[in-house]
Amino acid sequence: MKNIIFKKIAKVNNFFINYFNKINEFIKAINHKFKNISSFNRYLIFFITLLFLYLFFLSIPSLYDKEPLQTKLNKIINEEYNVNLSLSSEIQYNILPKPHFLIKNVKFFSNETDLPKELGQIKKLKVFISQKNFLKRGIIEINSISLNRANFSIHQNDLKYFINFLGEKFSSQKLKIKNSKFFYIDDNKNVISIFPISKLKLFYNNEDSKNLLISKGEFFTIPYSLNWNKDFSKKKSSTIFKLKKLNLKIANFKMEEKNNVQEIKNIINFRNIEMESKIILNKNQIEIKSQENSKIKNNKIEYIGKIDLSPFYLKMDLNLEKLNFKKNIFDNNLLRNLLLIEPLYDENLNAKFIFNVEKLIKGKLFNSSKILVSLENGAINFDNTIFKGDLGNLNLISGNLVNTKDDLIFTGNFVFKILSEDLFYRLFQVSKKNRNKINNIYFDISYNLIKDKIIINNLILEPGKIKAEEELQDTLNLIENENKIHNWIDFKNFVRKIFVNYYEG
Repeated sequence: MKNIIFKKIAKVNNFFINYFNKINEFIKAINHKFKNISSFNRYLIFFITLLFLYLFFLSIPSLYDKEPLQTKLNKIINEEYNVNLSLSSEIQYNILPKPHFLIKNVKFFSNETDLPKELGQIKKLKVFISQKNFLKRGIIEINSISLNRANFSIHQNDLKYFINFLGEKFSSQKLKIKNSKFFYIDDNKNVISIFPISKLKLFYNNEDSKNLLISKGEFFTIPYSLNWNKDFSKKKSSTIFKLKKLNLKIANFKMEEKNNVQEIKNIINFRNIEMESKIILNKNQIEIKSQENSKIKNNKIEYIGKIDLSPFYLKMDLNLEKLNFKKNIFDNNLLRNLLLIEPLYDENLNAKFIFNVEKLIKGKLFNSSKILVSLENGAINFDNTIFKGDLGNLNLISGNLVNTKDDLIFTGNFVFKILSEDLFYRLFQVSKKNRNKINNIYFDISYNLIKDKIIINNLILEPGKIKAEEELQDTLNLIENENKIHNWIDFKNFVRKIFVNYYEG
């Protein structure tokens, strides 16, 4: 009996010895093979293995059920960013460039609980998620969201929604908008303006207790950059807006609001112009007043204005110490480019500017001026503008500027009221034998500011009559065809020729 037991124990013992010997031989064989693999290849195999495992880990969200995922994302986004989005079921998961859900055809609504209004449509919404909780299906943590190719339709009444949105703290997780457009709509559902946005980013900075908004896009076809922030600790906000093409910078510094009245310090830098203003915002009106630092080069400027918001109307009175009319107006290429901007001729833009010029420098005829500029019903007019001088006053009865096919055409009806005949004739060197009674000179002008061509029509000298009217018209036509008037001497010779050859008195 004992022998049988010892034999069985010996048999089991031999089985395990043989088994472990085979395992040992296998390990030796593996080690021998690995000895023939270079260190680089070992690291490469290790890296590929890790990469494969990591990609497998990143792919886990693709296994989530779509319907619960849609509901979950909709709730998290709306609560985190204080918005009202309606996500579609078109959801796909992408690993690159960072793990995110791509959701197509998303709608953006206002926050009204009864009847939310649709404010925009988003072609693509990317929701970038944290990798911390991939293995926990019920927990999704958002790092940022990106709205791509969105179209927002904004009405005047919708501005309150966006003002309230900017007043609340943003999410600390960034919200980005790319390649999108804001459409401003009037009461008749017509598009007044389109503002393309190439990039916009907004988020709340916990360290500084600030809302931050950074944007780039186009403002009336001109590229812009915008930086805005709101400091919740100091209850202040600032805005810096730049149009690099025009060398224009506008900075706003908003103070704490009191009794529903907001005070803003505004600074505009435009080439040699620096305008510092105090702006008061009431419910339906904005008041503007210049501060002491305002100047144009070395020229002091004062202004006061008012903007009515409903309906929109701007009125501004400006007092200039001095103005070189030829240099700053006629020979100003920048001004020409500004006047070519199409939105200036928008039918919904209503504004009036009154420029009181104390001194016209380097002017032969006039000492001061009151220039009236009105933007109304898609036109720019200068009606009732007046230039004053010792020898007489030039009144622009009616004048309009029209933008047609990249040409700026000014047409005006003028009357020159002569106050001193002697001074007038001496200035234009008209001999005494050709001096006749003269009170008023009426004439019409059409001037192409781009091509620098002028046409003079309907010349009437009062009192008296014109002799050789056909010859006079030929003389006027020479100005148009040959551009005869280049300087003061040419103009003086032209006027003297009119009085010597064609005016009988």
